[in-house]
Amino acid sequence: MTTKTPILVTYWRNMEWFAFARGWDHVRLATELGITMNTLNRLRFGRARYIDPEMFDASCEVFGCQPNDLLLPQPEVERRYANQVV
Repeated sequence: MTTKTPILVTYWRNMEWFAFARGWDHVRLATELGITMNTLNRLRFGRARYIDPEMFDASCEVFGCQPNDLLLPQPEVERRYANQVV
């Protein structure tokens, strides 16, 4: 049994928040990031071992945020970006 790495869980939850705030589903999120659904599901279900730097950069570019924003606790992300999401 694998355990979820907290930073991966935080990254996934924040990515999901940014995507759903834009009305995107998981398929659209994968498409925008240029990753497969398999890769997205590994993140989603805690099976990923690391965050690919290219995917991390793509996430920041797609969501218009800074790298540390994807690693903040979710309430802080919601507070900072709730009024800026399009």
